[in-house]
Amino acid sequence: MNKFRQYQKSVVVIFLMFLFATTAFPQNDPTLYIDKQGQLNFSSLDFWYSRKVKESILLSGKTIDLFGVGKVDPGADFYDIKLKDPKSPWGTSNIYSKMVLDLGNTRAYPEKRGSGYCCRLETAIRKDNIAGLKVEVLIAGTLFVGELIEPVRGLKDPLKNVSQGISFTKKPKAVKFDYKYRIGNQRVKAIYSVDPAEGTDKAEFCVILQKRWEDQSGNVFATRIGGARQFFTGTASQWINGATFPVSYGDVTHLPEYDAKTMGLIPGVGEVYVKNSQNKMVSLVETNWGKPDDVPTHLIFYFTSSYQGILYQGSPESVFWVDNIEFVY
Repeated sequence: MNKFRQYQKSVVVIFLMFLFATTAFPQNDPTLYIDKQGQLNFSSLDFWYSRKVKESILLSGKTIDLFGVGKVDPGADFYDIKLKDPKSPWGTSNIYSKMVLDLGNTRAYPEKRGSGYCCRLETAIRKDNIAGLKVEVLIAGTLFVGELIEPVRGLKDPLKNVSQGISFTKKPKAVKFDYKYRIGNQRVKAIYSVDPAEGTDKAEFCVILQKRWEDQSGNVFATRIGGARQFFTGTASQWINGATFPVSYGDVTHLPEYDAKTMGLIPGVGEVYVKNSQNKMVSLVETNWGKPDDVPTHLIFYFTSSYQGILYQGSPESVFWVDNIEFVY
């Protein structure tokens, strides 16, 4: 009888281990991308490298620099499109596309500032004439944590090309950074052709802390643990140094400044995609608000020169500079 009970216990343990393995969201090491002070690696934005793409002769035929944040071996193959610093959490909207032709688009640049560098994010329209067919596409400059899925093979469903977020278990009180901006008023939508778009353009900063999990079908869900979001319009021509934006935790729907359109749960605000444990891109759904004392598992964090640039909308006059990004604990 005792042996039978031991067998039963073993079966239960094995079953629970199997169940956990198929439902828990896969975790990378949450310390991989942060230093001992809890800051994201290379958040000073002083270290950059450049992948190089030789564009097809039917386009420019030029060699395009796709800048990235981090460090790589000086002897590395800079024409390797997968070149990346494995300790850097940062991705950009500097894109390698292969839609029959090889194409490179750069919208995030290192710009000299003092003894180091800052990041210049700009919105612009790429214009091409391919065998008599005119194509005009707007892309915003974006700096984010996560992964850009390359090569990009089409203009449809651009959100599916970005895996949003990294493993992260810290709870900062605020986000601090330096910035300036020049945001254009007239918005357009440019995908194949240029058409007017309603409203004025806005640069954006956003941080979202989540607790994620994955079900047995590979779908990824999350509760919202905390976050902050800020839009910028008009012009701030001088650097604003050490600006601090508090992070709110728990259910924020009761706050007087709550706006469901900009602060609501995903997908109430818009769709977000992530890689699941099978390395497949799936839509992320936030199911509820977390409690103030909950611990996050993931961080979504980005800066962009046009808040709807991922949908090919924005002003080609918009530029957003950021530097010295820091979490306040």
